[in-house]
Amino acid sequence: MLQKECKRYRIMVGGNGLFYPVVGFASIVLFIYMSFGDVKFGFEEEVELAFVERNGTQFMVDGKAFYINGWNSYWLMVQSVDEYSRPRVREMLKAGAKMGLTVCRTWAFNDGDYNALQSSPGVFNEQAFKISMSV
Repeated sequence: MLQKECKRYRIMVGGNGLFYPVVGFASIVLFIYMSFGDVKFGFEEEVELAFVERNGTQFMVDGKAFYINGWNSYWLMVQSVDEYSRPRVREMLKAGAKMGLTVCRTWAFNDGDYNALQSSPGVFNEQAFKISMSV
């Protein structure tokens, strides 16, 4: 009876003792991928974007008049590249929206410097482009 129970247990856990090492290895690989991989899940909320258009001398967004009032923040692109400084960017944009400002003007270049869009002639940093487009 005891041997029958042991046999059933061995079949349940893989029989040859490899079940736990395989599960452990798979768990480690999954942990590393989730920690350091560029993982994107499909349930992030999509932001609906609208473009400013011109109707004569009037700016329009979604068929409504759009009045430009805003501020300059030249540093937004540089600050948005590093994860640790992105909260500063978000806070600045939230503060502008809270004040009723509709436009933030920023510089979309950073050539040859730290986290540059273009590190040398014809060599572009795709990550910096992705981040700058999200600002």
